[in-house]
Amino acid sequence: MELGFYKELLPKLPHPPISLRILLIVEAAIRTAWGVLREGLRTGFDLASAMEDPITHELYEVLYDDVFATGLVEGFDRSVFTVVTREPNLRNYDGSSLDKQPDLLIGLVDRPRGIMRSQDWLFIECKPVDAGHTVGDCYCGKGLIRFVIGGYAWAMTEAMMVGYARGGYTITPKLYEALRKRSDTIPNSTSPTPCPHSEAASFSEPVHVTKHGRTFRYVETDTQAPDITIRHLWLKRD
Repeated sequence: MELGFYKELLPKLPHPPISLRILLIVEAAIRTAWGVLREGLRTGFDLASAMEDPITHELYEVLYDDVFATGLVEGFDRSVFTVVTREPNLRNYDGSSLDKQPDLLIGLVDRPRGIMRSQDWLFIECKPVDAGHTVGDCYCGKGLIRFVIGGYAWAMTEAMMVGYARGGYTITPKLYEALRKRSDTIPNSTSPTPCPHSEAASFSEPVHVTKHGRTFRYVETDTQAPDITIRHLWLKRD
């Protein structure tokens, strides 16, 4: 009986996918929060000159304190989501690191039993993309790769990258070129493809989707981690 009990505690990996509906709601909420930052409504914050961490922190506060708390975006509320948090300490896929800190995590309601609750989130990593923060070295080399090697979202099959773009940097051709040059370290199952359900706004491109092979096996089940789908939302700073 005891053995049966502990067998039930073994996690089911990977976790069930996050629905497109939920992903689109989050993307709309992030765009709404970004619009607030672009309007300069946050006292003492200048989006044009701010560094990466202050931008992400301001985005987090607006997203959680304003958009989520007041229901500015339909569906971005406690009927669908649990919490929005920033840079918690989580472990990587094999526990060799216990202090992984993804930029943003959004919790989901009505998730099934048997999953690892501590690892069940929509993981969002944010990076600047401009002449001083190139797509290859910064966005891919310090952001996207973390989803490939099991640092972030290793129990999930979807995650999100947010780019703070300026200076004319756009997904086409910048992300295409960066991924092509890094196919040895970031395997690509698909090239960046516009999501047919995502539309461009005055300060953002349509979300593009990529899929990547992962380089690790689950310690808990000794099975290969499946591909991960990444949704890329680039927001304009200028």
